[in-house]
Amino acid sequence: MDMRAWIAVGAVALAGCAAGHQGGDRGMASPQQEAARQSIAYRTQAQSLREMADRRQLEAELLAREIGPNDPSVEKKRRLAEELRAAALDAERKAHDLSRQVPHGMVQ
Repeated sequence: MDMRAWIAVGAVALAGCAAGHQGGDRGMASPQQEAARQSIAYRTQAQSLREMADRRQLEAELLAREIGPNDPSVEKKRRLAEELRAAALDAERKAHDLSRQVPHGMVQ
């Protein structure tokens, strides 16, 4: 499985997590409470994606020292890090959009 396929699998899995938790009180949650939950889930997703991007960037730097900065595998790791950072920014934007639906003072 290539790197793009792994990103797709990871994004789908993380998006499922961001969709919310399957709790017994979901039917009773207000739209604002649901927005708060989803916002938290997207922020968690964004943090995980940033951490994965940081690891890929570090791997690229270490690999560049070993085999050279222009090796295709180094470029692949760098591209993956960029894609993960872009996905993190998207998740953070979604969290921000959802948090605007939460009344001021409501604990998230």
